[in-house]
Amino acid sequence: MRSLKVLSAGSTLYGMKPAAADFTRDTGIAVKVATDHGHNIHKAALDGTTDADIVLVPSDWSRQLVAAGRAENDALTDIGAVRIGACVREDQPKPDVTTMNALKNALVVAKSVLLTNAPTGDHLLKVIERIGLGGEVGRKLTRFDTATLLNKHLADHPGEGALGFGPTTEILVWRDKGVALAGTVPNEIQVVLPYQAAILKRTTATAEARKLIAFLATPAARKHFHDSGVE
Repeated sequence: MRSLKVLSAGSTLYGMKPAAADFTRDTGIAVKVATDHGHNIHKAALDGTTDADIVLVPSDWSRQLVAAGRAENDALTDIGAVRIGACVREDQPKPDVTTMNALKNALVVAKSVLLTNAPTGDHLLKVIERIGLGGEVGRKLTRFDTATLLNKHLADHPGEGALGFGPTTEILVWRDKGVALAGTVPNEIQVVLPYQAAILKRTTATAEARKLIAFLATPAARKHFHDSGVE
C-alpha cells in the first residue's frame, strides 16, 4: 500500500494534521503532511516540480491547477473558509476590531502593528492607507514572511500595545502559547478565503489519494478543520 504526501497551506495545516492521523489509523495508509507558503505550493504544482500527491490551497488556485491539467477535475473537495483575525499577546487586553471605527482606533492606539508579507497583509496595508492611517501605522509597522513568524514574535516579546493580523486558523494555533485572538476584522474589509483539496495528476497513488479526499469530506474530518478555525 502506497503512502501519501499532502502539502498544505498554513491556514489549513492545523486541521489537516489530525484529520490525516485519523485517516491513517482507520485505513493503515500513511500520510505525511508538510507545509509551505501557499504561493510556493501553487507554483510548484503548476510547474510539476512538487512531490506531493494532494495539495490544500485557496479554491481559485486549485481550479487553476485543474485548468492547467495538473489536478484531477473530479476530485476537488471543499475544505472550508478562513477569515482574517487580529491578535495580541494573551496577557494584554483584547481591543475591539469588529467595526471600522473600532479597528481604526485600535490601530491608532497600538504601539506596534504586525502584518505578514502574504496577500492578506498586502490587503490590510491597502485598507490602512485608504482609511488615512498609512503614515501613522507605517512608523510602527513590522512585516513577517509568515503568520507563524508573526505570532512567534508576538509571543516572544513582552510589552504592551502590539497588534497583529493574520489568518484566524494560524492565530488559534497559538492559544495558550502566548497569543490570543482579539476578533475578526469587519466584514467591509474581510477576506473570506475558501480552500480546497486537490489530487495532483502526478501521483502514483491515485486510489489512496481518492480515499483520503473522500475522508476529508466526512463530518469527522470537518470537525478537525472547524476546531482549527476553518469555517
